[in-house]
Amino acid sequence: GVVVEARMAKGRGPVATLLVQNGTLYLNQNIIVGNNYGKIRAMLNDRGVGVTSVGPATPVEVLGISGIPQVGEQFFVIADEKQAKSLIQVRVEKQKQQQVKEVKRVSLEDLHAQITEGKIKELKLVIKADVQGSLEAIKDTLDKLNVSEIKINIIHIAAGNINTSDVILAVASDALLLGFNVSADEPAKELINKVDVFQTHS
Repeated sequence: GVVVEARMAKGRGPVATLLVQNGTLYLNQNIIVGNNYGKIRAMLNDRGVGVTSVGPATPVEVLGISGIPQVGEQFFVIADEKQAKSLIQVRVEKQKQQQVKEVKRVSLEDLHAQITEGKIKELKLVIKADVQGSLEAIKDTLDKLNVSEIKINIIHIAAGNINTSDVILAVASDALLLGFNVSADEPAKELINKVDVFQTHS
């Protein structure tokens, strides 16, 4: 079937209105929809009455999905929850790989050359450091830099190790990822070769 509406409901969590297109949807079945999965713990018809099954061409409000799906996304019934989780992990990984697949790696030397030649007017940075004090010192130093050739734009700065969100943000923003006295977690290491990471240690 397909998602026709989705929202976050107070006290109920993610709620999706699904339209069955093939077969019959039953209470307690496991479904996947986009990068979300769930076991259907409640189904309500258009009058708000609980139902245990629904056939084609009938919209039904469903509770139990792990997140808010996109309108128009297809959903599928899966045999068991373990299989659903495995499929979602595959989908999420494919999405991550797609996000970084087309990225061309640029070395720091290339970056400096492009800045010198005036090809780059703005340097975007994603910065991670070990403690808040380090972040404040780094930000203060960058703010005091007087570089007329280029504008420094810090798009994200936070304490903690480098994670996949940091790498994907750097890739999506065409930014340089800067780590100070931090390391990358294992999932991030798998993606990190797609971007330049400049790590320093005191």
